[in-house]
Amino acid sequence: MLRIISFGISVLDTLPVSEPFPFQKQRFSCLKGNCCLKQQFILLLMSLFLITGLPLSGECQTLTLENCLAIAHEQNPALLASGYQLASAEEDVKVAKSDFFPKISISSDYTHLDNIDASGTADVDYITQDRLNFAAAISQTLYAGNRILNAYQRAQANALRVEADRSYKTLQLAYRVKVIFFQLMKAKEDVVVAEDTVKRLAADVATTEAFYDNELTPYAQVLQARVDLADARQRQSIAKNEVERKRAELFEQLNMPFDPAVRFSGGLTDAVDPIHLTPEVCIERAAQQRFDLKSLLYQVEMMEKDASASVATYLPMVKLNAGLYDQDKKYDEALSDQHNTYWSAGLNVSWNLFDGKRGWHQKEKYLIEIKRIRSLYNEIESQIVTGIRRALFSLSESEERIATSSEAMAAAEEYHDRESKRFQAGIATIASVLDAQVRLTRAKGNIAQAQLDYQLARAELDFIMGETQEKGD
Repeated sequence: MLRIISFGISVLDTLPVSEPFPFQKQRFSCLKGNCCLKQQFILLLMSLFLITGLPLSGECQTLTLENCLAIAHEQNPALLASGYQLASAEEDVKVAKSDFFPKISISSDYTHLDNIDASGTADVDYITQDRLNFAAAISQTLYAGNRILNAYQRAQANALRVEADRSYKTLQLAYRVKVIFFQLMKAKEDVVVAEDTVKRLAADVATTEAFYDNELTPYAQVLQARVDLADARQRQSIAKNEVERKRAELFEQLNMPFDPAVRFSGGLTDAVDPIHLTPEVCIERAAQQRFDLKSLLYQVEMMEKDASASVATYLPMVKLNAGLYDQDKKYDEALSDQHNTYWSAGLNVSWNLFDGKRGWHQKEKYLIEIKRIRSLYNEIESQIVTGIRRALFSLSESEERIATSSEAMAAAEEYHDRESKRFQAGIATIASVLDAQVRLTRAKGNIAQAQLDYQLARAELDFIMGETQEKGD
């Protein structure tokens, strides 16, 4: 669309504007009028194209919680970096696997030797000659004290550890997205409540001022109503700013630029269902699904392989070496040229008998690391048990608060309606109406906070159990 508009502008810019000849002035004036009409018509078409094209280029995009989770998983830089780290670890496995195969090499060299001076018995190796050598060699490790096998298994465990770490980062990212998303939904609810409060208070101020004009109420009540209206507008401004702050935080997690055209759809009442999970079931799920626990187990396996490799340094290493060689010598003097082809094979044995107990101390170091990692494992297990019980208690509490807050809000709405009607009838004061409005605003805030606490507790429980998506009970 933009290319069409630019082309239209360039055409208009190239219209002739030179002065016509005298006999063409009348005709040119008519053409000029027609040209102006054409220009106006073209500009009108361009405006229509632009107006109709705006929704196509700046179309409002609506994202749900599921959309946000999918986008974060695709675009988050930390997850992308961990994906590259996983690919690198998988290549390390291939590198370690290559040590099981024989090493084959070929080489060739050419040497020209020019004898400058010689005395005594001639040595054919130093007579002027051209020497061409070719060699093909193969080497296979027959025994290395399990060092090659340990290195391969360690690389496999490391790849699994990196994969578990990446899954745990995905779990953390999903938890952060859920928390910010529901906080954004709460902020939007606060804006709705604040706008409703301002609307009600503005109507109360107008009614109070009308009563004051008719000398039916003192001026102090007018001032009281105005103060409460100003406070409500201030809270409304704070609520709107909180929405924008949470939107900015959510865009950051999604690795998206801040776009006012993007809308986030959802509510605090989504998936507010009773939880029928016992602590024991949740703990069992966490033990099976928590990726940080799996990562620690893989680290223990890696340390065990390192300890075994340290001890293996005291074992002999046996290699089989074989080669095929071809040598061609051409002499400049009266000697017959030589050509030799032969092969050789042999065993090479190396044994590290003493290294100042270096391998032994390395083994002890890795065993200490294993104890440290197992202590961390036990600590996380304890935190999981405590976190699951805390999240279940918070869910139960939030469910009760949602029920009681709903009843309180219904009563507060009825109370406010009654006081407003009594005030308009002249049998209630503005103070009672404002008090009813305060109670109604507090009731709406309480139910929104209870719903937010429920969603946050549910997200925390999913995170502790290692579940990135909502699952049925």
